[in-house]
Amino acid sequence: MKRLSITLLLLLVPLAVSAQLKVAVMNPDSVLDAMPETEQVQAELESYIQERQNAFQQRYQEWIDQMTAYSEQAEAGNISQEQQLQEEERLNELQQELNSFQQRIQQQIQQRQTELFNPLLVRVEEAMAEVSEEMGYDYVLNRASNMGDPIVYYTSDRAPDITQQVIDKLTQN
Repeated sequence: MKRLSITLLLLLVPLAVSAQLKVAVMNPDSVLDAMPETEQVQAELESYIQERQNAFQQRYQEWIDQMTAYSEQAEAGNISQEQQLQEEERLNELQQELNSFQQRIQQQIQQRQTELFNPLLVRVEEAMAEVSEEMGYDYVLNRASNMGDPIVYYTSDRAPDITQQVIDKLTQN
């Protein structure tokens, strides 16, 4: 009987503790969208992406031009079998370099995105912490991830949403 009482007590303590916690939700994407700096950062990122895509497109076009020239020479019979093999090997190496270059560009874009958005995300986090402290919340949950997948699979409509207060905190200065 004593063991059953202890087990029931251990099961009820977390329920009693959780009843005292104050939880709110926030949509960080909405907060970022409301920040005036986001538009400038997004424009800078898009410009960087365009610049990197242009660099790739230029190298890609050079490879296509070389492939076309090789095909025309081979079809016309102007190069020997040995020269064809050498040229095909060279063109394959260029294609591998091009693929590698494309992967580096993707990594550079991701790195630049992180560099540009990180200061904004830090400000959002700081404002969220201030609002949470001011309003007395123990936890603030992300309503949805940046991929649209919910991080919290169920949120009651009664859960306070502090998105607007965080936006106000960031835009009042």
